[in-house]
Amino acid sequence: MVVYEVRVSLLEIEPEVWRRVRVPGDARLNEVHIVLQMVMGWTNSHQHEFVGADRKRYGSAEEHALLPGALNERQYWLSSLISEPGDKCLYIYDFGDEWAHEIVLEAIVGLEAPDQPVWCLGGQGACPPEDCGGVPGYFDLLEQLRDSDAEGHQEAVELYGEDFDPEAFDCTVFNQSVTGGRSRNGEMMNPEEVEEQMRLLAELQDFLHSDELPESTMSLFMLDGFFAALAIHPVTLMPNQWLPYVWDISGAGQQPGFISKAQVEKGLGLMLSYMNSVVDHLSESSDDYLPLFEFMQIESEEERMKLSMDWAVGFMVGATIDKHVWERTFGDEEGADLLIPFIVMSGFLDEKKGVDPVKKAELRKELIDEMGDYVLDMQEYWAPMRRDFLAGRSLARAAKAQPRVGRNDPCPCGSGKKFKQCCGK
Repeated sequence: MVVYEVRVSLLEIEPEVWRRVRVPGDARLNEVHIVLQMVMGWTNSHQHEFVGADRKRYGSAEEHALLPGALNERQYWLSSLISEPGDKCLYIYDFGDEWAHEIVLEAIVGLEAPDQPVWCLGGQGACPPEDCGGVPGYFDLLEQLRDSDAEGHQEAVELYGEDFDPEAFDCTVFNQSVTGGRSRNGEMMNPEEVEEQMRLLAELQDFLHSDELPESTMSLFMLDGFFAALAIHPVTLMPNQWLPYVWDISGAGQQPGFISKAQVEKGLGLMLSYMNSVVDHLSESSDDYLPLFEFMQIESEEERMKLSMDWAVGFMVGATIDKHVWERTFGDEEGADLLIPFIVMSGFLDEKKGVDPVKKAELRKELIDEMGDYVLDMQEYWAPMRRDFLAGRSLARAAKAQPRVGRNDPCPCGSGKKFKQCCGK
């Protein structure tokens, strides 16, 4: 296999932020986008574009934001932009903050097993936090963290922590994700499985951000929490029951304005595929589970906390979707105790008077690393209810399937009389 060794550098940043990464030479640009998001430490929360030396631009058609002249990145390869050592191109992420990455092809190498075709070979510098204001905003943030007398120092420390190190980077995090890393139920994943999972996540993210969906549509992380709750919920819910909450998490009933049947089918297909993957990860034999904000291995503590709260909001929407189950669970002391971590993380009690904001923030920091275990605890608690539901549904099906006894047929009670003269009176 022929692979490219490229150096990816964030432009205009001090201290330097760069990665040296190996990718297949025949990788499509949408696949390179996924690799760059992971190796840099971004969260794929914004739009992006590649720009070649000839100034041709390539972006995601799923985002409905291709400017005039831009090309669909799925139809082009990395080799379309760089093909000889020394060739360069740009990767722009987040059109607001406008993080510009320079990609330089350093070497073309023939690879043999057991070397991995996607691999981080080196790097330096932490990924800047999302939505911090681009390069100028990041410089201001670093100054606020360094200077205890600077305006905004306390807020910056609360958001990013006193130990935020702008020079920190470890290749191990990325490399464990692409080979020998854990799946979300603790099993080992090969590179192809990781690539397929990341592709599904990227396509689903693009769909959830499409113009046809209302602003109240769940985010990707909310959807992950929502599906986690539905996967372990005692009652099996059909798409027509849970889809309205995806389109409008507020419950106001807003609906998407799809422009074609194909778009509907594609979007629903992506969601159902992702829901099935969550269900698989939370099979009853699982003894480990990683929420999406853990699986993505997000470096920024502030961003990780924000996404974990989004995830918990989605979980709570799923947990409360059936009134009977919610009242039975919350009305039980053990059930209520098991729900507390999700309630705290989701902010459902944030408006309640008497809740100390400082203690609340500290509690969330303690809870965030254990949310996967709390899901498994909730699954164990709900398991008997789910078995009762499934048994009840089986009995209902059996009763429905029972053949109808005619009035002149022998009575099924065994009396020897006709049904109309016995139990059919």
